[in-house]
Amino acid sequence: MARSGGCGYHSQAMQTRPQNTTRQQASVHDRQIRDMFAGIAGVYDRMNGLLSLGFDAGWRRNLTTRIDEGAEDLLDACCGTGELILTARAAGKGRRWVASDFCEPMLRAGVASNDLGRQARVLAADTQRLPFADASFDAVMVGFGLRNLGDLDRGLEEIVRVLRPGGQLLVLEFFRVERGLLELPIRFYLARVVPLLGRLFGQSPDAYRYLPQSMGRFVTTGHFRQALTRAGFAEGARIEAQTLGISHLVVARKPSN
Repeated sequence: MARSGGCGYHSQAMQTRPQNTTRQQASVHDRQIRDMFAGIAGVYDRMNGLLSLGFDAGWRRNLTTRIDEGAEDLLDACCGTGELILTARAAGKGRRWVASDFCEPMLRAGVASNDLGRQARVLAADTQRLPFADASFDAVMVGFGLRNLGDLDRGLEEIVRVLRPGGQLLVLEFFRVERGLLELPIRFYLARVVPLLGRLFGQSPDAYRYLPQSMGRFVTTGHFRQALTRAGFAEGARIEAQTLGISHLVVARKPSN
């Protein structure tokens, strides 16, 4: 799920570490986000399809086409109910699959509704403190989850650590909208339509108010490039707009040596 307001950056913070999307201490932010997702676990997949107008499935399939053919060990971090790792497995990518999320009710929903436990190793884990040895994975995927971390830089550093040299990070994310033709329509949809749909069909209206708020407070694609570099990813990450820039696909790589 995607997660308007000003950018919320001080001039120096723009060049150092971004704030999280609730503007709170990281531990407080993480607890609040975990509780929020626990409250919508039962309707998460249905609401994702509704709020993305059905585009989310295509975005996930597009990401899987970018996974290296030789990748064997795949991690879906911030996996939610596991739809991304299941899409990758269905596409024939990987030989061993791990799905992790810090919200256990989301994982239980994935096991119940998506048969996640039979398709991947499932464990509760915070992406900012991954319980894996260094160089454990050929590819790490994150579908609309980085925006929810209390400390984005720490999460990216952990992903670099668990990737093997030359390994990939593949991200789907809703970044802060920069000026352009679609800025006003996207802001209107997020600020007016999404909260309305959340009230009508969701179980927690607050969660769907957080959606436009978090996008307005997250980094732009340019600032995300800077964060990737700080974390230790190689220069030249690919960032591709999906569906007229509503979401973006990022493919970054850990240096080979």
